[in-house]
Amino acid sequence: MTYRLQILRQAREDMQTSADWYNGQQEGLGQRFITEVIKTLRLAEANPLHYEAKFSKQFRFAMLHDFPFVVVYKTKGDLVIINAVFHTSRNPKKFI
Repeated sequence: MTYRLQILRQAREDMQTSADWYNGQQEGLGQRFITEVIKTLRLAEANPLHYEAKFSKQFRFAMLHDFPFVVVYKTKGDLVIINAVFHTSRNPKKFI
């Protein structure tokens, strides 16, 4: 099956806010963050069952490699729905 990504507004805002913060810390770091998120999104799109389901078993959590962030998503038919991109210091149950 071929999957398609659907990124919810809140997840887009999460990514932009975090990228802006990283750019404020070091020029270009925000772009590195976005690149890492996109890489993780593409992996989830290619194989959505690869990442572990937690809490309600409906949502899956994909950790970024170079940043302390998690991509939260669920599948519905051929869609991979991205619900949130959040820092690991935050409570993940808030995002599901």
